Amino acid sequence: IIPLYSSRLGLKIGSLRRIFKEVLDGLRIEDVIGDWIHETSPNIPSLHDTFNNLHFPDTTESIISARKRLALEELLALIDHSKELKKAWHEEYTATEIKIDWDRLIPATIPYTLTQAQDRSIREICTDIQKSVPMNRLLVGDVGSGKTVVAGTAAWHAIQTGLAVAFIAPTQILAHQHAETLAKLFPDLEIEVITSQSKKKKDASLFKEQAKTPKLYVGTHSVINRLNQIKPGLLIFDEQHRFGVGHRSSYLEMQDNETANETLIPHVLTMTATPIPRSYMLTIFDHLHLSTLDEMPAGRQVTKTFLTPESKREDAYQWILNHLQKSDAQIVHVCPFVDTSKEPAFEDVSSATQTYEDVQAFLKQQKNTQTTVGLLHGKQSNKEKNQVTQELYSQDINWLVTTPVVEVGLDLPKADIIIIEGAERFGLASLHQLRGRVGRAGQQGYCLLFTSKTKHQDSERLLYFSNETSGFALAEYDLQNRGGGNIFGTEQHGMNELQFANWADLELISSARKIYDKHIE
Repeated sequence: IIPLYSSRLGLKIGSLRRIFKEVLDGLRIEDVIGDWIHETSPNIPSLHDTFNNLHFPDTTESIISARKRLALEELLALIDHSKELKKAWHEEYTATEIKIDWDRLIPATIPYTLTQAQDRSIREICTDIQKSVPMNRLLVGDVGSGKTVVAGTAAWHAIQTGLAVAFIAPTQILAHQHAETLAKLFPDLEIEVITSQSKKKKDASLFKEQAKTPKLYVGTHSVINRLNQIKPGLLIFDEQHRFGVGHRSSYLEMQDNETANETLIPHVLTMTATPIPRSYMLTIFDHLHLSTLDEMPAGRQVTKTFLTPESKREDAYQWILNHLQKSDAQIVHVCPFVDTSKEPAFEDVSSATQTYEDVQAFLKQQKNTQTTVGLLHGKQSNKEKNQVTQELYSQDINWLVTTPVVEVGLDLPKADIIIIEGAERFGLASLHQLRGRVGRAGQQGYCLLFTSKTKHQDSERLLYFSNETSGFALAEYDLQNRGGGNIFGTEQHGMNELQFANWADLELISSARKIYDKHIE
């Protein structure tokens, strides 16, 4: 077994091997730096054996064990760097301690009994926010698992303490929906919605005046631009995969001009239904604390998902019409693009406008006059979007053709079938979110996936998605295929610069954590 080298020195492989042989024969690495890993875990090869087996292997197994040792070295170095960053975080930043009334941990205004997972997550969050060390916690729960009431309870305690809270959502529809939900759950809170469409432009002096009565500010990216004026004690990001890393770290730039204290930052809670790989890696390396909602409220059924071939489209449409005749359900039909693309590589990708016309033509062919079709996308005016939204909620529209604008925020209790066109163009997090739009009132939900020109890798990924309903399982699969990104930077995908370790090797990562905790920390 002879290794290959990508040398730029102009040396032949034989010359390199002679040099390496002389170096390895003359160098005892353990005499220089010691080898406590091998001493404490004899099943892990020594450093000298590791390098010898990499350059002059006798068996394939010896190469694997050598690479495993170096992968372990890489992971230990990353964990150590992570610990140093966390230590610096604790020393550099502080947050306002939020008072928790543990006898009234769950506000009496919540009209239903929380699940054990919700109760556990609330206790974990409240334990964090009562400290002066800023919380940095990720709340993971599938769509419908009750993340909003958990975050709202933390916000309620912060406002009782006299602090403002910023609740940031990725879309205007979702921001307004959260405001309505939170107002019903916590009627004693003063809630204000801030989006780019807010009629009342607020300046610093107005926010300062309003600060006398702590508020819950719910909004879109517009809230991020006003953090210096709001000065929240608690900052909540919903659907965190829809925000860039820069957005999610913008609170570090907040300044308290009155006290000249630039280290006071809010406690931060990020929420997601499917943790993107970067967030998953952050939980592994301890930058984030993790709370999970691993229970669904009673009565919620698992949505059945089918990867549907194009040849079955007409049969699928006919099945949908039969379903609509038997119930007062609604259909959500999602397309990647608004209009058909003129670019050669995208001309076959479904567009909302064309699909809208195709569905109407199908209904006309079937002489179906009972089913009404609506169109919703980002290029419409606010008046048009509001009109369609109102017709949806009043159930004047049975079949909605739309774009991923509905990925978050459109809560249609009667919707039980979702069709996703060009499914290969969506990430697993987005597909999981879209699937969560149906079956929200406890009825059986169905998800039909149609594809454009699909590669084998896409088919394999979509088949996996069709058979998997766990957000964490989807994150692990995404991690194996996309990588964890730069966990100390801002890249959210890719394998980073690991030479030997693999983010998908969770067993080795777990071993590295155990070794670090036992012998280094």
